[in-house]
Amino acid sequence: MKHKSIKSILLVIAMLCVLCFPVQVMAETQQGTNGDELQLMEAQKLEIQLGAEWAGVEFQLKTDAGLYPGTVVVGQDGVLRTEIGGSSTYILTCLKSAVEVPEPTQDSATTEKPDTENQSGTEKAEENQATVAGIPVLHIVLFGGGMVVAVGALIAMHVVKKRRESDSAYDDDEDE
Repeated sequence: MKHKSIKSILLVIAMLCVLCFPVQVMAETQQGTNGDELQLMEAQKLEIQLGAEWAGVEFQLKTDAGLYPGTVVVGQDGVLRTEIGGSSTYILTCLKSAVEVPEPTQDSATTEKPDTENQSGTEKAEENQATVAGIPVLHIVLFGGGMVVAVGALIAMHVVKKRRESDSAYDDDEDE
């Protein structure tokens, strides 16, 4: 018992030393970098040509990170311009603004069929995967299997511990 308390006190002292005296790492400027440092994403520009009749119409932009602050206004030349970056989905919603929103017209852009030849093989494979609530079934099966293995291992460890305790109890009875 005394041995365990000494070990625990030494462990606490060692952890306090580690936390109180951090090690400073200094990099030399002559060495350079090896390419695994953090890469920042530069903002990209989005331009949508809506036409001169859309000038002044306001839009709301929603991304993965949340709602874009303020509104995005179509310029006097009929082009909606904004900077985007860092998200995978962008949703533009037309707001009720002071400028009358023109009626949409049937253009060739709305009647064209999507070009499936431009999709890569990985995008096609992702579309063909079965999903449940947006999660691929394979991932759900792997997660479930891992949980079963983990719970089984915990049960096995508990049973082995109980057997050792019961075996040691029988060994004590034989000594008497």
